Amino acid sequence: MTTSRTQTILEDFVTRARAAAASDSCSADLRDVLRKSLLQANAFADAIAAMAEDEVMLFEDETCSIWTCRYDADVVLAPHEHCMPVHIAVYRGTEVEVLYKQEQDRLRHGGNRNVSAGDVTRLGPDAIHAITAEGEGQSHAIHIYEGPLTQVERSLFDWTSGAEIAFTMENFHAMKRKKSDMAEFR
Repeated sequence: MTTSRTQTILEDFVTRARAAAASDSCSADLRDVLRKSLLQANAFADAIAAMAEDEVMLFEDETCSIWTCRYDADVVLAPHEHCMPVHIAVYRGTEVEVLYKQEQDRLRHGGNRNVSAGDVTRLGPDAIHAITAEGEGQSHAIHIYEGPLTQVERSLFDWTSGAEIAFTMENFHAMKRKKSDMAEFR
């Protein structure tokens, strides 16, 4: 895929997603945009693979935040919240949402949700999850948040105590774990 083709497919997607996010039926329209994008799954996966970083913000305003996301199968990124709904489409591989509930003195594992290539899912505004990929290689996805993700104060959660920790990218990456060390995957 050429660089201009990569840019065009993502630019066109952002235009459609922005219109959906500004609509009166935002959630349904965003899911529709993501479902239609799956018709070009290989082109989207190649565009995401060509990005310089694993997580890249393509666009953000008061209506939405659009990110390309690549996750590795051997690493689990820290439990966190978004404080807004997020819609996820996976184009290659399988993204794993490791779901948690916050209790008084710990995080309780609530199960894992596999989102495979060709699937679209939604997490609600109160969801707490960690993220990884399943199988070999990376998962390639687009995440659309129903609001300005980088403008919201949100938390990470200590793996053991469930205590809230300020969300920073430094904390987010410092708290990652090896999947092989986690009971959630045994």
